[in-house]
Amino acid sequence: MISGLIFSAAVLAAAIVALGVIPVAWRLLAGPSSADRAIATDMLGLIGACLAAVAAVISGDAAFLTIALGIALVGFLTAVAFARLLERSSMKRSEALPRERIME
Repeated sequence: MISGLIFSAAVLAAAIVALGVIPVAWRLLAGPSSADRAIATDMLGLIGACLAAVAAVISGDAAFLTIALGIALVGFLTAVAFARLLERSSMKRSEALPRERIME
């Protein structure tokens, strides 16, 4: 088992990280653009990985570290997928705009 000071620090860290969910969830729901929502989704994945790592410290079970690694990998792949989606949608919008004719 872990000592009292490390346990208290881990519980405090978990509380601080859990409080980080509130502004991130707000940005996810009220984000003015799709990019804001994509970044908020990535941040939620990072917060989940942090909470799983803190749970590993509190419980002393290394299985939570495997879960944290899985959450981080899925979060990274999700961020890449959102970035590609946003890039493609912006390219389609720019192609749909009428081009100015060059007068000679």
